[in-house]
Amino acid sequence: MANFKTHIVVATATSGLVSVTWLMMHLATPWEVGGYFLLGALGGLLPDIDSDKSAPLTMIFFLLSIYCAFAFVFTMALQYSYLELLCLWYALYFGIRYLVFEFVIRVTVHRGIFHSILALVFVAVLTVDLSYYFFNRAINVAWTNGLFIGIGYGVHLCLDELYSVDLRGRRIKKSFGTALKLLSINNLQVSLLMFGLLLGLIAYTPPFTNYFSRVETAFEQQDLRHKWLPPKNLWFKGLFG
Repeated sequence: MANFKTHIVVATATSGLVSVTWLMMHLATPWEVGGYFLLGALGGLLPDIDSDKSAPLTMIFFLLSIYCAFAFVFTMALQYSYLELLCLWYALYFGIRYLVFEFVIRVTVHRGIFHSILALVFVAVLTVDLSYYFFNRAINVAWTNGLFIGIGYGVHLCLDELYSVDLRGRRIKKSFGTALKLLSINNLQVSLLMFGLLLGLIAYTPPFTNYFSRVETAFEQQDLRHKWLPPKNLWFKGLFG
């Protein structure tokens, strides 16, 4: 499988490219794009939440707890005092960083359910629902959050499968098929539980028809081909005044 550094580099590069595309199509503001980029990068690390190595797992939970704590505090900034916001920040940070961390360590096995397409869809839909109901984001922002988490997550799974093929030795490693699987056959009970939770999450997702119609329209109206080179070959026009 791909190492931790490779996952970070490819996930951030992919998330950055998609974020810039979203900005060019006027589907997001510059402020929103920064959040989408971070979510895509975080999604590229999430499948290793069941990692048996301490360093990647610690980094994932550190980033996840920091992001969720700040996102929640920003949402509540106009309702509470500084001291109340500080208490909320620490409560959410330590809750994810340590309590959820210990729970995940105890119940997961590496390359198990979290390395599956079922987990990808589950995490993406969970992000949509949390963004809409818990963080009070608009419908289009909530769905875009889920989309970027899903993109990063999918990049991770694809990388693991690509690294399972040894082109030089012309052989397929034993790890092939353990990332892009539909669900975890070895732990069918957990897979069924996640599938049931996914159905429950889908039942409460905000309306998506208008959102995807908006994205489709933006792709049709915006011709991004001219963005590959500067118009009239004038490089960095106006950058230096």
